[in-house]
Amino acid sequence: MRVIRLAPKPSSRRGPAALAAVMLGVGAIAAVLAIAAPSRREEASAVLAIAAALGLGVGAGMLGQAFRERKEGGSEDLVRLLSATLDDSYLLMVRPQLPGVPADLEALLAGPPGIRALVARRWQGRYRVRTNTWEFDTHGRRGWIPCITNPSFEAGAARNAVVGWARESTTELNPPIEAAIAFPSRRSRLILEEPDVEVITAENAPWWANGMGRVQRMDAARVVAFAEAVMDASRKQAERPRVRPKSPRRRAAGG
Repeated sequence: MRVIRLAPKPSSRRGPAALAAVMLGVGAIAAVLAIAAPSRREEASAVLAIAAALGLGVGAGMLGQAFRERKEGGSEDLVRLLSATLDDSYLLMVRPQLPGVPADLEALLAGPPGIRALVARRWQGRYRVRTNTWEFDTHGRRGWIPCITNPSFEAGAARNAVVGWARESTTELNPPIEAAIAFPSRRSRLILEEPDVEVITAENAPWWANGMGRVQRMDAARVVAFAEAVMDASRKQAERPRVRPKSPRRRAAGG
């Protein structure tokens, strides 16, 4: 599988990373003060030692989590999941920026079977999908409870937006685009009961690829033409200046 990285995911990890650095700094300062504190102040030394342990421990944990989330946000886990099952006739376009397409779209997979508008979810735990109903296993009295969000609807919205863009911006009048939801993390355990959308996991990826490959909808020329249109649109979107919304002006009383 060939991979084209069109645009990085806007980073929202600076806040957690900065907070982790602050915690590490506080822990280091507390450790130095605990060592340098006079022995007659045992209570103060104990408090500083506890603060140092908390600061260093929590800071290290937060920093590690921030780096893990940043790596996942780069879609590397999705690339690994798909590259293990797809050959070079497939092209994965990561983080396309298309006008009118929601940010939920993680990637576009183009190949002989057509195009997949991929939405990725990195949930942890045990889930079940029946048609378009998603549930979470609480492992308690409550049993299975409905999920707060519905990936089926979100993937469908992303797919419809890509279809609309393709009809206006490419030569594809009836583009063969399907929605798909990827769960690249092995911490996601899913029970699939006839879902109405394609669901890809670490366990069923080979089966999914084999079933998808039975249908031939696009030749190499169409795949290349579609990819060029996506790359061109993503480049133009990236070059557009970002306009910050103006805050509303307050009207004077009685005006």
